Amino acid sequence: MPSIAVHLCVSSMLAERLEIVSLEDFFLGSIAPDSVNVNGFASQEQRYSAHIRSRDVSIWLKNIEAFKAESKSRISERKDLCSGFLLHLYTDIAWDETVQPELFDYLRSKGVAEERLNEKKWDELRGFDSALSKSDEYKQAAAYLAKAEPADIGVISAELLSQWRDRIVTLTYPYPPSGFLNAEHIRTAAERAFELMTK
Repeated sequence: MPSIAVHLCVSSMLAERLEIVSLEDFFLGSIAPDSVNVNGFASQEQRYSAHIRSRDVSIWLKNIEAFKAESKSRISERKDLCSGFLLHLYTDIAWDETVQPELFDYLRSKGVAEERLNEKKWDELRGFDSALSKSDEYKQAAAYLAKAEPADIGVISAELLSQWRDRIVTLTYPYPPSGFLNAEHIRTAAERAFELMTK
C-alpha cells in the first residue's frame, strides 16, 4: 500500500483527466479510507472494512463495483468525494501490482530478510514522503484538503474523516530520503489506477 503523500500526488496527477470539479472533495475522498488510522495503525479488520478490501484482488474489485452501485445517490450528491475515495482504492491495487514488487526486489538486493520487508518498505515510503511533501503538487493538494468539508463515506464517519483531515494537513515528514522510490513510480501507479478506474 502507498502512503498518504503518494495518494495525494496521484490524485493531483489525475484530477484533470478525471474531470474533477471540486478538488476539495476529491482530495478529501483520496485520504478517506486511511482515516481509520487516526489513533494509530488500525486493526486489519478495520482497515479492510474501510477499504472494502479482500485479500483476493478479483473479489476486492467486485467489492468496489458493488460500492459504486450502492452509492449512486451519494455519487450524484458528492461525486468528486466518491471519485477520490474510489481512486484511493484503485491506487492501492495499482501500487501493489506495479511498484511494491519492484520495491521488495530492491530491498532484497540490499540484504533485507523476508520477515523485515514490510517494515523496511515503510521506511522507504517515509523517506519518499519527505521528498513528496516539498513538491508543489503535494502542497496544493494539502491546501485544498484543508478547506474540504467532511462527510460520511463508506464506513467512515464525517467526524472521523474530519480528525484525519486535520492531522494530514499538519503532517511533517522528518525522514531521510528514500533510496529507491521516485516520481516514475508515482506515474506508473497513477496510470494503472486510472486504467482500473475508467475501464
